[in-house]
Amino acid sequence: MTGTEGLVHFWLHFEGQSPVMAHGCGERLDLAVEEPYPSYDMQEFGSTVVGPVQPSDLLGGVIGQRLINVGLIQGYCNPPDVGAVVLRFDQSDLVIASLWDEWFLTQGPIPDKLQQYLSFKGWLGTINTTAESQRGRSQGPTEDAHSHGLFTD
Repeated sequence: MTGTEGLVHFWLHFEGQSPVMAHGCGERLDLAVEEPYPSYDMQEFGSTVVGPVQPSDLLGGVIGQRLINVGLIQGYCNPPDVGAVVLRFDQSDLVIASLWDEWFLTQGPIPDKLQQYLSFKGWLGTINTTAESQRGRSQGPTEDAHSHGLFTD
């Protein structure tokens, strides 16, 4: 499988920073500073290919945009974990969630069909506790995710 359907891990690369690997585990999203690993063969189970995103892929739509804020989204499991994030770029928002051991990626706000599983908690650096605050592009400061400790070296 290719594209989002075949996604295992992905890395976000920011100018002047170490790569950040996204890893989904059940309903929890983990982010870690980690270099991409090489592609590998899994014999009869196929292979894992690591390579650059294609511009036509959903993740390819944010290439070259500046990350200006990160919104935390609580998952539905107990105890509640960060199940997703909203990455606010110059021109778009990208929701990245781990649900049922599967990736869910979409542009824009949390889709209505997932509202029962994902609860927007606010932008880093601000305290907004309503889902409505996630929908407004004017909400939240223009800040760098590194300055708030979400990604640590």
